[in-house]
Amino acid sequence: NQIPMDEIEVIVGMPLPEHTTFESFPNLKMIQLPSAGYDRVPLNQLKSKNIMLANASGVYSVPIAEWVIGKLLEIIKLSKYYYNNQSKGVWKKNFGMVELAGRTALVFGTGSIGQEIAKRLRAFDVVVDGVNSNGRDIKYFNMCFDMKSGKEMSKKYDILIFSLPNNEETFGLVNSDFLNNLKHDAVLINIGRGTLIKEDDLIESLKQGKFMGVALDVMNVEPLPQTSELWTLDNVIISPHSSFISEKIDQRRVDLITSNIILFSQNKEIKNRII
Repeated sequence: NQIPMDEIEVIVGMPLPEHTTFESFPNLKMIQLPSAGYDRVPLNQLKSKNIMLANASGVYSVPIAEWVIGKLLEIIKLSKYYYNNQSKGVWKKNFGMVELAGRTALVFGTGSIGQEIAKRLRAFDVVVDGVNSNGRDIKYFNMCFDMKSGKEMSKKYDILIFSLPNNEETFGLVNSDFLNNLKHDAVLINIGRGTLIKEDDLIESLKQGKFMGVALDVMNVEPLPQTSELWTLDNVIISPHSSFISEKIDQRRVDLITSNIILFSQNKEIKNRII
């Protein structure tokens, strides 16, 4: 039997069920997202109706951080070069490989994902700084900058990792001006939102021989069109928005959602509350 919509207090997931609006749920008090991102949620509408919102921050952080480390090592150890040679039966060394130890990394976004990335980078003796909205100190980061300072300081870093949501401040952040300011042999990794990067500007920089490597798990348009030049550039690694996948995320998600529903029913503070 279906629960009458006027009795529903908690909804898990967005968007709302088909052919419904917030007015369809007059007693709705909480929405629990199964995702970490919430840029497509009408926050002002929820605030006006005093509806709480929680996301799934932390559920996907470990596999994403492991993906970042994996791709970073693939780039600096020239794995793509050796995979290509292996497929052709070619035995040839490439002396362009470098060490991760002693390098510097700037992580844009110091939330749960950014912290898991920083924790792992530190194990490789990488100096890790972060960028967040106001430059506040965050665990695992040597120091943090606000967005304006972070953009100015980015030219000093060997590795730039983007773990930011999509909003007015971050949309198109990585444009030609930003890219031109970076080290010629920098490494770029994006696991935030595809809209952070102006792909045409990135492609132009890559075609000019800039960057040791770029790893992208998110794109402007998904799936990435087959006509995109990103597919054909040697120093680009592409994955289909899959860095979050692991055998443990389903249980983490269930545990979080169950815990929050129980906390809500007990009139206690829910976890990962956004509003």
